[in-house]
Amino acid sequence: MTHIVTVAGSETSATSTRCHPTLEAGNVSFPNGRYAVHFEQTGQTINLLKHDIQNAALIRRLLDEGAARYCCAVSSPRSSYRRIHFSDKASQEVEWNASDMGERPLFTPMVIASKTRTLRLIPERDEVHPIWAGQVVRIEKGFRLAVGSVIWIKPTTFLHLLRLQLDTEMKEQEGKFRVDAETQPFQFVAKLSPDLHRLLRYKKEEASRKHIMTHIVTACFALLQRMEREIDHDETLADRNLEALAELLAKEELPHWGEDSFRPEEVATNLYPHHLQDHKQGE
Repeated sequence: MTHIVTVAGSETSATSTRCHPTLEAGNVSFPNGRYAVHFEQTGQTINLLKHDIQNAALIRRLLDEGAARYCCAVSSPRSSYRRIHFSDKASQEVEWNASDMGERPLFTPMVIASKTRTLRLIPERDEVHPIWAGQVVRIEKGFRLAVGSVIWIKPTTFLHLLRLQLDTEMKEQEGKFRVDAETQPFQFVAKLSPDLHRLLRYKKEEASRKHIMTHIVTACFALLQRMEREIDHDETLADRNLEALAELLAKEELPHWGEDSFRPEEVATNLYPHHLQDHKQGE
């Protein structure tokens, strides 16, 4: 389970100015406020969040009164997908559809006002900064009361960066594929003939499938190496997915695709080796 804490007033590249107290990075409205989120991936497209608001009595009171709700925004910059999942409880399950996005989504935990309230703020009671002392604020329905850190689930294997796609222009029983790459975010796309597409998608236990996947991974690395060489000398391919891939290679003590020692076939077979059956002598 991932544990992420947003500390009120912590340094950020942006300064927040709101007409009501908000618990978020860069905002001193709740001097000792902390927004802790426990995040756990319980399935391929199901996640469990546990919200924990600390040292922000005003927000806690609004939650207890039903004037605020926990929520999580699920978004995909690439597809312009955005959906907000609400919960009346601190423990929240969030489910998303991978086919709507084409990438691993971003998750933003929040607390949002569900009813309009006009309040006179008292620092000792509400745990707000003294600058709010005695001020009357109108908190409209939909206002953000707390905003947590954006959560992105890093790809944990190379195959999380690979999408298998049927290519109808290829003929049946050709057994062909070609590899392309998409950017923003970076992702490999293996375009497959119909017979190969069926094998890789629906016959996951067959030994031939594993050998073909190793071949595809080799082609992906070769493409990535070629793309790196084609950009300007002082530039590098920059993307959060590629950063995660570089971390995976480093963890396995394998070279980066920009290094001279990088050999696509060697790296691919280190990650996904061919499993050969033993044969008796004379057979």
